[in-house]
Amino acid sequence: MPHASGWGSRPATATTTPNITATTKIAGEQDLEVTPGANDTVSALAFSPTADVLAVASWDTFVRIYRIDKTNAQPVQPWQQYQHEGPVLDVCFNDMGTKVISVGADKVARCFDLNTNQAGVVAQHNDTIRCVRWTRVFGGALVTGGWDKSVKIWKIEPQPTLITSLDLPERVYAMDVIGFIIIVAMAERKIMAFQCNEATGTAQQVVDQFSPLKFQTRSLAALPEGDGFALGGTEGRVAVHYFHDPPDPKDGKVKKFAFRCHRRTNADHPDVPRNETQLYPVNAIAFNAQGTFATGGGDGSISFWCKASRTRLKTFETKGSAMAPKELFKTNPNRLPVTAIAFNMDASIFAYALGYDWHKGYQGATTEAHVFIHPVNPEDIKKRPPKA
Repeated sequence: MPHASGWGSRPATATTTPNITATTKIAGEQDLEVTPGANDTVSALAFSPTADVLAVASWDTFVRIYRIDKTNAQPVQPWQQYQHEGPVLDVCFNDMGTKVISVGADKVARCFDLNTNQAGVVAQHNDTIRCVRWTRVFGGALVTGGWDKSVKIWKIEPQPTLITSLDLPERVYAMDVIGFIIIVAMAERKIMAFQCNEATGTAQQVVDQFSPLKFQTRSLAALPEGDGFALGGTEGRVAVHYFHDPPDPKDGKVKKFAFRCHRRTNADHPDVPRNETQLYPVNAIAFNAQGTFATGGGDGSISFWCKASRTRLKTFETKGSAMAPKELFKTNPNRLPVTAIAFNMDASIFAYALGYDWHKGYQGATTEAHVFIHPVNPEDIKKRPPKA
């Protein structure tokens, strides 16, 4: 497949890097835009677990791969891209960081080998594949979740082979993997979790429940400890839920909790009518190497959180009126929704995508899309001690 301008096999000269001007350098509050960018909404971002390599999946049918060098005057270099036959909805790396795997509306998973620059189909469903994750279980395997109401686990080498298929009661909306556990959020607020068994090549159901949130699930991330998950809903709420959460014998309290976020009131923004609160979907949740996490919302803002202390560590607000609270993102003056977020392996870089998330229907549709990288101040993601 021919490469678009700025994309090549291994960029080695200045001609293969984007033009970085003084206004786009990483400096203070000014984040760096990743270019050349997508031509439609960015659905997912993923960093390599072994290097500062960023994969960007978009509704424009392309997956774009960038290398990031924080010490370079031109930090972002477009590296490779490949294409699906429909919108791309999710992307991940294998555990070695040598392969990028993506899924989408063409009902297949495609694997791009960064060593050979070759892409090939490694999995398929009977309907759109919504989610993809890599697991170290089964010697390294691919997990896909689709709108055909199934989760499938695949070996992709030496030849793509289905290990097992799990039937679900509903379509997959969000999914994550931690250790031997696969967590799946579905339509109709269904939540299920499965534990992989390497000896039998199967996955056994260990959780079957409804979402702790009252409305549709928009995002999900496994807790780093592997004992639960964080769930984002369409109503501007996040729930932190544990698989086994018996009351503490000292005070009778449980660890699970939920909190409001990505909402706007008149006190925050004068353009919101008095006595009204505007609710926005929590489109993305991402944990980092420090054990804290970020959320990105349909209101165009991002916040960093600590679940141990149940506190907000930092808020990035979209550029609004003079009364807009906290720090401003100069990169989002039109308050585009945040559609995807990701931390790199050591949490020194935070990537976020801006675009349309369809929460206002077709009336608000736009193909405008941007991806930015933000240098993380370690204090902004540092864990706080639990509240007494």
